[in-house]
Amino acid sequence: MFLGTIGGAALDLLYPKGLYCICCGKIIDDTRTYRLCGECMAEMKWTGGRICEKCGRPLSEINPSARCFVCRQHMHYFDRGFTCTAYSSCEREMIFSLKYYGHADVADTIAEIMYDRMTAEFSPDELYAMYDMLLPVPLHRHKYSIRGFNQAGLIADAFAELSGISSDPYILIRTRETRMMRSLSPEERRENIRGAFEIRPRRRPDVDGRSLLIIDDIFTTGATIDEIARILREAGAAKVDFLTFASGADMLKA
Repeated sequence: MFLGTIGGAALDLLYPKGLYCICCGKIIDDTRTYRLCGECMAEMKWTGGRICEKCGRPLSEINPSARCFVCRQHMHYFDRGFTCTAYSSCEREMIFSLKYYGHADVADTIAEIMYDRMTAEFSPDELYAMYDMLLPVPLHRHKYSIRGFNQAGLIADAFAELSGISSDPYILIRTRETRMMRSLSPEERRENIRGAFEIRPRRRPDVDGRSLLIIDDIFTTGATIDEIARILREAGAAKVDFLTFASGADMLKA
């Protein structure tokens, strides 16, 4: 068991699941929406108002276009993206709690938020009919051995329970470890991720002609989603959309 999981288990003993805010840790009751206290619920940067027609991120006030600055600067292989929030302090705490502190139950709440985002735009029946499969972004086997789980896989499993759309974590594989994306420029991110994913050869027929929804926790420049969408398109996928919990800001890059 890695240290994050040990720390998470200790925290769960002090604050049983459902009785503490998954953002700030404040004691709450089990009636709170998304297991968030009132202050953190108000701080969440929900995707209301203007969003990018391509990737779904909230549009900046200085951007008069229907697309964000990233989508205006780069061609994308995916068809459309959906996201629930902008990436800010509370969203970061929730993602870190899941990924680095071993609170796997946070994936259930994130999936609930993602499902509510989709059913705010589509009826449950429409959503179910839109996609043949959910594909979580895969984790490299070395990182998986350290973390003990793939956070995108946990979110996809929980979203599958809510939506009825099957999740398949065995179609995509991550073939190599990549550098941390955080400090890289958009072009460096694209170069870093190029060739890092493959479709298992025996599973390629399962992609051909299918409508697919990629699931991940966060969307920034789109380099990871684009690389996955590219190989899915080359394998004959009819439609490739993505859904994430949070997205980076709509910023003009020099």
